[in-house]
Amino acid sequence: MKRLLTRVIMLVCFTGSTSYAQGQDNQTDISTVKDTISKVHTAISSLDISKMEPLWFHNANVMLVNPRDKRVSVGWDDVKKNWENAFSFWSHIRITQTAGPYVRVDGNVAWSTGLTNTNAKAKNGTSVNLPTFESDVLRKDSDGEWKLEAHTAWRVSQ
Repeated sequence: MKRLLTRVIMLVCFTGSTSYAQGQDNQTDISTVKDTISKVHTAISSLDISKMEPLWFHNANVMLVNPRDKRVSVGWDDVKKNWENAFSFWSHIRITQTAGPYVRVDGNVAWSTGLTNTNAKAKNGTSVNLPTFESDVLRKDSDGEWKLEAHTAWRVSQ
């Protein structure tokens, strides 16, 4: 009986510590995903494709929809071209997170939704100040880095 009780106590302690450790890992991943999304906003604000490139997987499966888009960009070459076109259109962009990002992590996949405010000025002089919904799908790469698989941003109707 004493042996059985010892085993039960060990099992409870082990299971509890494993759950705690997994919870800690999940919180670390959530924090890292939020940092990655912040880096995406910084890259957009920089209008520099070389700052955006390392945040994305470079494969045929990535997808992008920006607020001005009329179609989905699919595959890294198309996504990169979309960002380059956007960066050449704007002379200034500032993204401010106003709600979220609300992040969920399940293993090596994470998704996020949030609300931002986009303050931008086109090269033709037109200025915009828009609330924008964002949704992202990220995956952890073999080096443990969270990178974008998909990014969508659309204007909040007013």
